[in-house]
Amino acid sequence: MVKNRLKNPLIISAAVLAVLFYSGLVKIKPAHPFDCLLEPQVIHTVNGSLSCNPVKNNRGNYYSSRLKVSSVKGKVSSYEITSSARGIVDVMLPVSYVESLYPGKLYSSAGRGVLAESGQCLSLRGKFSLKKNCFYAEEVFYLGSGSGFRAFCMNIRAKVRLAFKRLMYSWGNAGGLVLSLLSGSREYLEDGVSSLFMLAGLSHILALSGMHLSFFAGIADFSGRKLFGKKYSFYARLAGILFFVFFAGLSPSLLRALICSLIMLAASALYCQDTDYLAVLSAAFMIHICVAAEDMYTPAFLLSYCALSGILIFSPEIKRILIPWTGDKISSSLSASIGAQLASFPLSLSMFSMVAPGGILASVIVSPLASFFILAALVSVILSLFIPFLSPLFGIIMNLLYEVIIFTVRLFTFIPCIKL
Repeated sequence: MVKNRLKNPLIISAAVLAVLFYSGLVKIKPAHPFDCLLEPQVIHTVNGSLSCNPVKNNRGNYYSSRLKVSSVKGKVSSYEITSSARGIVDVMLPVSYVESLYPGKLYSSAGRGVLAESGQCLSLRGKFSLKKNCFYAEEVFYLGSGSGFRAFCMNIRAKVRLAFKRLMYSWGNAGGLVLSLLSGSREYLEDGVSSLFMLAGLSHILALSGMHLSFFAGIADFSGRKLFGKKYSFYARLAGILFFVFFAGLSPSLLRALICSLIMLAASALYCQDTDYLAVLSAAFMIHICVAAEDMYTPAFLLSYCALSGILIFSPEIKRILIPWTGDKISSSLSASIGAQLASFPLSLSMFSMVAPGGILASVIVSPLASFFILAALVSVILSLFIPFLSPLFGIIMNLLYEVIIFTVRLFTFIPCIKL
């Protein structure tokens, strides 16, 4: 099997590209470089549409995002100059503007009315930080949702995500975890929960990835078979994948999962047999760096590909060793967890100066609990929409499940971490 993989051109190509890019021998250029007639240091206003969902930084004073720029304004001598522009710029948005519409937040009554979601058009007034290659906004003005069918869909998405946040806010701590698992928004997570998951080696559960996409694809496939028959389950699975990605937004790890899923669905439609999943991952890697080169050096991208590579390379051999002692199901989960940890161990240690070995066992136990929590959340949300007066009851049920998960995660934080 190893020899066959070494002969696979997809795997060889991906390995060569990884060596070239990460060794610095070949410099990769951004897929959408920023370009305009003005020098960055004179620009005080940038206009455009957000190309991803804003994410709160560790200090809690800004939300980071990316802006697809359409025009800029700057002052040269005593003249105000407006220039057309193109490309994508990293931007930092003040918390007071982003959270102006969020329920229960300090700034939610400010009346600024800035719908800061992917696809929404904004005008940012501030200045470029040449050191960080980023535009820091001091004021944010909402310009609407744009025109056309895509803008219409993105506007509906933004408003649905906001309504979802309002519903989840009423569920308290459980709602905060549901938001994180279903939409990637961590604004309402209970204080310290992210740290608990990290110390337990379970940060991947909070990050939107293949686990979440596979879960929704499985639900869509099951529903499609029951409602329309096996013949149409392929389309139901595809619809489930695309809907979840559309709603949650494309983080680097979720984009990796999407590309892999689409390749596997295409292989299934073409009746391909004996698919090498490592070759699929290799193809996804090459496609990913073509469509989103800026993701290549992000922790989410690196850890996602590294962990899945470890699972595909190491877990079959580990499972053969474990299966006589633990049985098929437990050995499958445990070998996958060990494989992911083995591959990502050096990377985690270099990036975060810490590795949580307890995550090997914690993943086996907490991942099924998280999947059940997501399923219960989906059922509760759907029923709450049809029977609104039952929403508080579902909130109580979800908070009970939440406490079980947090208690279990907290137990694994007692396993010492390896630190530099």
